[in-house]
Order: sequence, then structure tokens, then C-alpha cells
Amino acid sequence: MSIYTDNWIDQRKDQIVETLRSIVRFRTVEGPAEDGAPFGPEVKACLQETLSAASGLGLEVRDLDGYCGTVDAGSGDEMLGILAHLDVVPEGTGWHHDPYGAELEDGKIWGRGTLDDKGPAVASIFALAAAAASGMEFKRKVRIILGCNEETNMGCIRYYLAHERTPELSFSPDGEYPLTNSEKSILHCTYKAKFNSRISMNVGEAPNVVPGEASCVLEGYFGSKEISAVGKIAHASLPWEGRNALQELLLRLKAEDLMGMDRVAVDALCEAFKDEYYGQSIGLDKADDSGRLTLNLGVMRWNSEGFELTLDLRCPVTLPECYISERIELALAATGGKIVSWKYKPGYSIPDDAEIVKKLLRVYKDRTGDETAKPKRIGGGTYSRELPNAVSFGPEGYMCTASCHVADEHMGVDQMIMNTKMIADAIIALACE
Repeated sequence: MSIYTDNWIDQRKDQIVETLRSIVRFRTVEGPAEDGAPFGPEVKACLQETLSAASGLGLEVRDLDGYCGTVDAGSGDEMLGILAHLDVVPEGTGWHHDPYGAELEDGKIWGRGTLDDKGPAVASIFALAAAAASGMEFKRKVRIILGCNEETNMGCIRYYLAHERTPELSFSPDGEYPLTNSEKSILHCTYKAKFNSRISMNVGEAPNVVPGEASCVLEGYFGSKEISAVGKIAHASLPWEGRNALQELLLRLKAEDLMGMDRVAVDALCEAFKDEYYGQSIGLDKADDSGRLTLNLGVMRWNSEGFELTLDLRCPVTLPECYISERIELALAATGGKIVSWKYKPGYSIPDDAEIVKKLLRVYKDRTGDETAKPKRIGGGTYSRELPNAVSFGPEGYMCTASCHVADEHMGVDQMIMNTKMIADAIIALACE
């Protein structure tokens, strides 16, 4: 820990908070591409605002064609990367605060992205500025990479890697303390079944979010009838923390007097997924050292021509892709449909004795006094899986309520300042010592 960087950060507490509030006000859900704005103009505007704030702190900044931005300091033959992102998942429902109002209330900053990942991005910028101002000699160049579509397909970081230097080691301030050095494989797949239907349904906004509300309309079954269900939003990697309203809706549909393929499809879906989160009924309840498989019914589109269902699976790294696809297609074979989209991201694992793991673990222990802390293995997906020798480091797990991808996402002011100091410690440990 550095007394100088701690004091530097404390003196700029209000500036840190206001910088975060300013970028939370941008609705950075990926939108239609425009010239120089591949993920939409709102995302581009947020990137420019963030880079301007970093430049104002004396850091070197660049906009890489709207795909991402870089914030640099220090020098050295090797580079330390810090991988944060400015895009967010859709706001969803159930908020008590304006998702983009950046309200400051009860010692917390409220809004989509405060925790995932605009808060950590701002903390990283001020942490780097604090380390640069300390006068310590840098042995590694430090580069913050500000991505702009991490929540969708991480094309931003792939664009960076295709055009810029790959850091020798990296961490993403987008995860859980003390640090995560193993992530399960992530699969987003869409299953499509075509048949004549009297069901109309439009549920879910993104596959990596547990739907909190679901409704459908039955046409021609004794007139028109609407059925709805209310669940609880959660991150798809932690489905047990929520309740999937789509699964509940399907179970309610099963009790209706349906006919033809509507009857067949609803029965098949209920038999396959029930109200489970681990793929038990379709033979996917598997686990290895990276963790247990989870399965989320994230998005359902159903109309007169059939349905499309998009699933989010977090898979043990040793589980073969072919086995997963076989189990899903076999379970839903009665509907006559097929998998039409398959996006698979392999997991990763960094040894516990790697330099970046050992040093970041020591940083966490020194800052918190928790000598029992150990590296974690998660189902979430961060930029860490896209680069060699990379891990995730914070901000959840210490002084922080988990609120990623849910209503009333927030970052405590005290947590924000602590997180900034922790990242400054990490920069010093990995780039200066």
C-alpha cells in the first residue's frame, strides 16, 4: 500500500464520484452501427467522455475507431493491461431508481453500469493517474483498455488485439475479489422450431440475464387469453440467485388446454427444463474443477410460425461441445426444431503460482487483512479469457453487494474509493516493483 496514492485518491473523492455519474448517464446498450461508432452513437459518446476525463488527469488517450479506447502511462519493455468496459446490459425491470439517472443516495451511486463495469473503469483511470503522480519508476508500461461491447460478443477486444500490442500480463477489474483465475466455458445457442402456433410471446432481453417477467397471449383458445409470470432478475452465471419467469410461464402454459404442436412444444420445453438451473433433466448436470454447469433460458420469441429460444450455459471446461449440442437437440426433438446459432467461448485457467496471481492475492491481503483469501473459479465471462496470462480482480466480494445485471445496480461511494486504492496497489505491484 502507498500512503501517497491513498492520499491522492482521497483528495479527489468528489471528482471520482462525479466522473462515474457522468458516464452512467449514457445508455450504453449496444445499438445500430454508425460511422466511427460500431456499437452505436451513445456508446461512442460515452467512450469520448471517459477518454476526456482520463486526458484531464494527464494520461495519454486514444480512440481506436470507436471499438475501444486506450489510456496509457509509464514505460517498459513489457506491458500491463487493465481491461474494463463501458457497455452495459439492458436495464430490465423492477428499478426503484432511474437506471441512467446516476442518483447519489444513501452513500451509493445508483444506475446500470455502476458496478459492471463503469465504476471499475473509472477507478482504474484514477488509480493509474495516482500511480503516475507518485513519482515511482515504472518497469512496465500500463495500458487501460476501455472496451465497448463486452456484454454482447467482445468484438471490441478482438479488434484491439488485431491492431495493437497484446499486453504480457493483464487483469480485468470486472469480477470478484480476491481474484479469479479460472472461468467456465460460455455457450449462447439459439434453438428454432417452425410450426403453426396460436401462442404469442416476447420474453427476455439478453441471454446472460435471468428474465424477471414473462407473459404470453393465447389466440383462438376460447377467445384470447393472457398469461403472465413474475420472477427475479439475476446474472445468468448465478441463476439460483434469481427466479426464471420464462420457466414459470412455460409451466403455467402446460396447465392450459393447448392443441396440436403448441401442446407438443410446451410439453417438451417443460420436460426439458422444468424449474431447474443445472440442466438436470437433459443430462447436462456435469462438473469439474472449474465448477458445475448452469443453464439459463434467457430469450424466447414465439409467434404464429413457431418459436426461437436462446440459452446461456456456463460449462465445465472439460465438457465437450458436441455432447452439449446432442443433449439439447435430443431433449427438444419432438418440436422438430434445430440449433441455428452456436457461440462458444472456451474457458481458461491460470496457475495459482503465476506472478499475476501471487501478486494480486498479496495486494488484496495487504489491503484487507484477510490472510485466508484464495483465488476463485467462476461461471462469469470477462475479458480475461480473451488474452494470455490474464485474470479478473474485483470489485465484488469485499465491501460490495452483488448487483450486476439486476435492478437497482449500484456502487457504494466508500467501495468506489477503496476499489480505486486497491487497483492503484495492483498497478504498483505489477508495474513498479
